[in-house]
Amino acid sequence: MVIVIEFGSVVEYLDHFAQLDFPRPEVCPHCGAVHVLIGHGFYTRQPRALTQDYVISIKRWFCKACEHTTSLLPSFVLRYRHYLLEVIQSVVIARFEDGASWTQVARRCTRAGLPSAWTIHRWCISFAKHASTWWAVVQKTLAQHDAGSPALDPLGAHTGPRDAPRALLHAALHLLAWAKTHWSEVGDYGCNDRLRFLWHWGAGQGLGRLI
Repeated sequence: MVIVIEFGSVVEYLDHFAQLDFPRPEVCPHCGAVHVLIGHGFYTRQPRALTQDYVISIKRWFCKACEHTTSLLPSFVLRYRHYLLEVIQSVVIARFEDGASWTQVARRCTRAGLPSAWTIHRWCISFAKHASTWWAVVQKTLAQHDAGSPALDPLGAHTGPRDAPRALLHAALHLLAWAKTHWSEVGDYGCNDRLRFLWHWGAGQGLGRLI
């Protein structure tokens, strides 16, 4: 089980690791017990950028009640993926938002053949698989908190895209715009941070995998 936390970029995470405050969850996400989590060290991950690899330490907590562990995952990485989220985002935006061919995606988003064609295909397949579930929850949230959003006008003049992957990317911009008016910590987020915010927000909603 992971809890996604905003720690800035991977460079900021590494540069300030010794000063980072790792918040202790009050409730175990596995069993719901309160105030039973204790520190359980760290484990390492090796996220990749296009031009270099990183080694980062992930904080882990242990539940004294159910004996399961919970990790605090920085929002710049995804579960089960070896590349940084910014690399993966560039691929799904090129493919679904810009309509790029696979050749064009590879030309724009890879270096020296990495990530491989098979890897970028798997990312896009996974994003398409989960997009409709995430899109529905984003739509529901916008309907509750930002009813005037054009992302909620499926029949009007300002209708957005209807295919789920592209629609989710479109709606994520509106979700971020709403969030920026409520949470100062995302005030400097821009278009290129939308999936990082979406992943952080959606993980808190219990939405599971994004890509």
